[in-house]
Amino acid sequence: MTDPIRVIIANDAELIIEGLKGLLAPYADRIEIVASATGDPEVEREAAISADADIMLIDAFGRTGAGIDAVTRVLSQEPQFAVVVFTEADDLRHLFSALRAGVRGYLLKSIPTSELVTTLERIASGEVVIDPGLATEAAVMAARTTSRQRWVGAHLGLSRREAEVLRCVAHGRSVDEAAAELGVGRETIRTHLQQIYRKLGVNDRAGAVAKAWREGLTE
Repeated sequence: MTDPIRVIIANDAELIIEGLKGLLAPYADRIEIVASATGDPEVEREAAISADADIMLIDAFGRTGAGIDAVTRVLSQEPQFAVVVFTEADDLRHLFSALRAGVRGYLLKSIPTSELVTTLERIASGEVVIDPGLATEAAVMAARTTSRQRWVGAHLGLSRREAEVLRCVAHGRSVDEAAAELGVGRETIRTHLQQIYRKLGVNDRAGAVAKAWREGLTE
């Protein structure tokens, strides 16, 4: 008999963790919950001490993409287990951010429990698994990016001009300086910035600049 897959469940709400444990309980012969963690510090601490786990299932992404920082910090420790995102966020930006961080799975919460169990087994055996619908969208976007959208930031949905504006502000240009450099008006730059904030899922210029540097959009 094959040993069950050893899983750490991480979420910022204990109620969610207990609910997921309940869903997986009927599959105890295939999935063993070896630990749980709530909140970023506890997730990182659990990652440091759980050498015997096969998978950390991080159920911490809302539709805002919250949780990628925790995922990145966990993976920076080079854990022996695979990190899998379990999320409601069907946004390609979140998927790409997670994949760049090094996750081995990106699964949507709409997945049936039996399929979740099978998928975790596949990941534990070495596969990288992405929700099929998102994988198809990602492939289409990658093809478009390769053929037509060659500018940095296209994969996040930024237009070529928005990418240029973001690069300017990331290098410290003021609105007036960016307008002069790009040959457009101040209000045009402000409009582009509002679109950039929306597409990057941030609230202000500081958040956009931080994301630009993290995503390598500054060159």
